[in-house]
Amino acid sequence: PSPETRMLVVEALTAISRVLDGLSPRVREIFLLAQLDGLSYAEIAAQFDMSVNAVQKSMIRAFQHCYTAVYAPE
Repeated sequence: PSPETRMLVVEALTAISRVLDGLSPRVREIFLLAQLDGLSYAEIAAQFDMSVNAVQKSMIRAFQHCYTAVYAPE
C-alpha cells in the first residue's frame, strides 16, 4: 500500500483503539472475541465461565459505548 493508505489505516486503527480503551478490560475482550475471532456468545460464556446472558449484556454495553463514541462524542 502507498504511504497515504498506510497512514489512513494507522489513523483508523488508532481511533478504534481509543474507543475500545473506554471499555472495561473484560467487556473489551468479550467484544473482540465476538467481533474479530467470530466466537459465539456460548463459546465466550464457556471461556469466561459466565452465562450467555451475561455475555449478551457485555456486548450491549460495548455496542452502546461504541455508538456513543462515534455518533455522540462529548
